[in-house]
Amino acid sequence: MSKMKSPNMFLPFTGLFSRLQLKLFSYFAVSLLAILLIATAIESVVLNQLLTLPTSTQEHLQKLAHEAKALLEKNDIEGLAKWEEQQDFTLYILDKNQHSVSQREMHPHFVFKLQYMRQLQQPMGDRVRKPLIGIPLFDTLNADFPLTLVVQLNADLHPAQQLSGSLWLIRSLVGITVLFLFSSLLGRYLIRPLTHLQMGTKALAGGELTTRIAHHFSVKEPEFYHLATEFDYMAEQLQNSMQNQERLLRDVSHELRTPLARQEIALHLLEKQATAQQMPLISRFKDQNEQMAKLIDSILRFSRLNNTNIDLNPSSFSISSLRHQILRDIEFEAGEKQTIQWAEPGEDIPLYTDSSYLISAIENVLRNALKYAGQDCSIMVSCWALDETLRLDLQDDGPGINKDELITLFNPFTRMDEARHSSQGGYGLGLAIVKQSIKLLGGEVSARNCGGGGLCISMSLPLNLKCPSV
Repeated sequence: MSKMKSPNMFLPFTGLFSRLQLKLFSYFAVSLLAILLIATAIESVVLNQLLTLPTSTQEHLQKLAHEAKALLEKNDIEGLAKWEEQQDFTLYILDKNQHSVSQREMHPHFVFKLQYMRQLQQPMGDRVRKPLIGIPLFDTLNADFPLTLVVQLNADLHPAQQLSGSLWLIRSLVGITVLFLFSSLLGRYLIRPLTHLQMGTKALAGGELTTRIAHHFSVKEPEFYHLATEFDYMAEQLQNSMQNQERLLRDVSHELRTPLARQEIALHLLEKQATAQQMPLISRFKDQNEQMAKLIDSILRFSRLNNTNIDLNPSSFSISSLRHQILRDIEFEAGEKQTIQWAEPGEDIPLYTDSSYLISAIENVLRNALKYAGQDCSIMVSCWALDETLRLDLQDDGPGINKDELITLFNPFTRMDEARHSSQGGYGLGLAIVKQSIKLLGGEVSARNCGGGGLCISMSLPLNLKCPSV
């Protein structure tokens, strides 16, 4: 495998995040501009239609126009002035030069608003509370120049008063919709590469050391491409480190096994020639030689479980057959005053998983209990199925362990009692192997002290193994 150089060698880091910040600023600026433009367009198309005077108000103003027209036809200018003053609206009849026919004085603000006068059927808008509405009249005094009835709409009759809540609701919905669209585009731009990074991280954490993600990214996205190449560089370094570690363990184990085998042969030869006084010393050497061989086997086994991909071989079997196989072997190792009771569930539980790793994990816990719970102890195993999950509790009545040590109980080379482990040949790898074995099967393991004394190891794993390999 060719070695990957660090991405810093060929992709400069300077300015990457300034470009990303510029892109983000551009996205937000465009989205804000789009919100304003679309909101304005919708207001002119939709909202203005909602701001048209209701039919009842239009009819009322048309009625006023007919009354004014009748007074004009009678040429009753004095009556016209009184009629204007008596109305609920501020109104005037203006000629083409916007002078009052009745000679009544107009307020300057009214005169100013004449330039924004609207027709009866036009939308009123929502910027002026009292808009002016012009209704053309036929001038009986001078047929060549029509007159206009100009009415200042009362604020309480403005359509915006009834639609004030709706106006803000529609504008808010427009803003939220546009913001959602641009957020989706921005999220797609950001989340897609982050998803690849997340999947790669999970795969790498799951032991797939060949995981690489840079091919999912384009050099047109330098900030993410740089991050992906850094990830690939890290993954390659990790892979090389793990391979070197495994190679070292294999070489060391081979170098250790060779002299151990020679020592074993030498001890067998010496045993045949040794005197009665020399036999205890030879027996001690043999025990230490055997313990060293077991330690090497445990280290290699834990290393394989922890550092490499393992092909599992799931098969179908029942919990009763598993129980029978484990008890047949473990009860043979139990002392005279040590008992193991495995309560059978009400109904047999079918399993589809790798039986070898499950058996190994349960046997390791039971052997650990036989070693450290005492010469006169009782071990209770209970199991049940709940929500497609097998749960196992393995409880002894020994002294238990300190509460603070429960957290590190499954760490490799953890020893709760140095003197006890040394006297009984423990190296602190048994429960670490249990944890890794159950993890391979998609489960978890935990420990707790029982209320009446003793330690309880709990396992939970799926009844049906989902993935054939991890």
